[in-house]
Amino acid sequence: MDTNRFKSSHDFSNIQKNLHNNPGYHVESYGQQVKDYMNDMKTKNQEATKQGFMAHAQKSAKDVWEEIQEMASEAWDKNKDQHQ
Repeated sequence: MDTNRFKSSHDFSNIQKNLHNNPGYHVESYGQQVKDYMNDMKTKNQEATKQGFMAHAQKSAKDVWEEIQEMASEAWDKNKDQHQ
């Protein structure tokens, strides 16, 4: 299994690429993320824990939210003057 797929498929610096690689977040996609996380930890000779995975998921969600906020703010700034 490609242990780098977890990281490469979640390029949070590029939301469009991330959405293309992960068109829908659902139980099955998170199931694959868990498998990839466990394989990644095994490769690093570290113990895979639910707490560790949840911390990673939380960080990823925070990164995505920050990116969305930046894009939304930029869209607001570009479009607010057109409607006044």
